Amino acid sequence: MSVGGHYAAEESAADAGPREIGEELGLTVPFSSLVPVGRRVFVYCFTPGIFEYEFQDVFLLPMDAKPDRLVPQPGEVDALLELEITQGIGLFSGKKATANGVLLSGTGGEMPATVSAADFVPCIDRYYLKILLLAQRYARGEREALAI
Repeated sequence: MSVGGHYAAEESAADAGPREIGEELGLTVPFSSLVPVGRRVFVYCFTPGIFEYEFQDVFLLPMDAKPDRLVPQPGEVDALLELEITQGIGLFSGKKATANGVLLSGTGGEMPATVSAADFVPCIDRYYLKILLLAQRYARGEREALAI
């Protein structure tokens, strides 16, 4: 859930995905490394009477190891939260009130962090839980029917 953005005119997911990953995290990732899991239709009302409608192409980025250096780009990402999948599932399924992880700042510092579901952008479709369950299935070797 750490990368998001908008397609530029005439861009495809193959163009926008790697570009956004580079812009937000400082990683160079080929599109072929991304695992497509579907398209999310997102509607949010930030201001009464004004609705934002988005179609979001969603991908997993499996990695064998933690990247050497994530570089959250100023103005794009304030910090990153490293959270074990089981911690996140417990949190977003409502089984746990908090989850423990590591907060990675834009300056490269790391510190322990305890978060609650209220610390995340609200999602009535349980998006975070869906993504974490897909990531868990993928990590277990499942490759069929990975869809949000």
